[in-house]
Amino acid sequence: MPRPEPGTGVEDVSQNPPVRLPYLDWLRVLVVLMLVPFHTAMTFAPYQWSLRNDELNLAAQALVNVLDQYHMEVLFIIAGAATFFSLSIRAGKAYSIERLKRLVVPLIFGMLVVIPPVYFIRALQFEGFQGSYFQWYPTFLRESLTPFHSDFLPGAIWFLWYLVIYTAVLLPIFLLIQRKYRQTLIPLLASFFEKRGALFLLVIPVALVEIFSTWVLYRDFLVFYYAIFFFCGFFLFSEPRFQRGIDKSGPIALVGAVVTMSLFMLLIFPVWYKSILGPAFWMTLGGEPGSWGFILFRILTSFTTWFWIIGLLYLSRRFLNFSNRFLQYANGAVLPFYIIHETPVILVGFYAIQWDMDMLPKYAINTVLAFIATIAIYEFIKRTNVTRFLFGMRLKKKPASEAETIPNHTS
Repeated sequence: MPRPEPGTGVEDVSQNPPVRLPYLDWLRVLVVLMLVPFHTAMTFAPYQWSLRNDELNLAAQALVNVLDQYHMEVLFIIAGAATFFSLSIRAGKAYSIERLKRLVVPLIFGMLVVIPPVYFIRALQFEGFQGSYFQWYPTFLRESLTPFHSDFLPGAIWFLWYLVIYTAVLLPIFLLIQRKYRQTLIPLLASFFEKRGALFLLVIPVALVEIFSTWVLYRDFLVFYYAIFFFCGFFLFSEPRFQRGIDKSGPIALVGAVVTMSLFMLLIFPVWYKSILGPAFWMTLGGEPGSWGFILFRILTSFTTWFWIIGLLYLSRRFLNFSNRFLQYANGAVLPFYIIHETPVILVGFYAIQWDMDMLPKYAINTVLAFIATIAIYEFIKRTNVTRFLFGMRLKKKPASEAETIPNHTS
């Protein structure tokens, strides 16, 4: 069977994995774009963040709560799928070299250059720092760039840091699966998870990590939590029957997502009926780790997340399985956009929160200007191979006609 052309979205990924599935590209692009309004909303919500507006807003809090239930999990699902596709056409060594260039280099550059202004603004607003950026920067280097340390601050590009860890730890397992179990275990699992509703069983490891992580894991349990989605992404696109399972379970997942998200919002929002039931009820429901309230709430959030993931994969497969010029442009921009976006959000927001205006126009202006600044920086980055390399982009090749005109000085 001939290998599918890029962007065709051919279903038989078990023997001839496609170079791209357009609906996954669309989903990734949309999730990354939503990071700008999400992170802007953090400035107006009661959560730990690098910036805080004096006036907080329930709508901003709602946006943060809704997106936070699934948006990074979706990115890890897609990253796991990309790992399967890449290992289907590359040897393990070639894959490792590609990951080094496209993850480690932008991670290091991002932590040294792109992210520090975010923490400088945090130092100005919350830590009482009064010096210049260059006076503050050596302290940041000394205290905040030690991996696995409690003060390690990769900022919004923690996603890349986790992918580096997963590549190092899980690559031998993925290679073993590809070599020994691709024709045996994977088809067996696919035949089961193709059934309607069977994919919902994958919520079990998510819930277990959420429930038990606070008991047995020290510091960053999220590295274990997101590993589940990365692993699931690898499996869900390793055999076409997994995707048929998404099609069968998708409508149920969408209903489940709406129901569980509604219940989740009712439980966490500071609204009128909480005063009727009393604070003791809500403290019991939130609960200490190990309490029934804690366990039930974690199960609820796990189902909410997994329902959204299956539902969004279903919708994207059904309605976004096509490519166009915007998607082709966005595919090249998505990684640098992700790396850059938080810094314009914070820098614009630092001045926006000082303006004498209502929250909504502040939020809108902050979001729009951050979008414009991020895209403008990307347009600059994409024009030279040096900057493309630093941001994990593929290097531009010289046109053949141009190469032919360059004299050969080696002969």
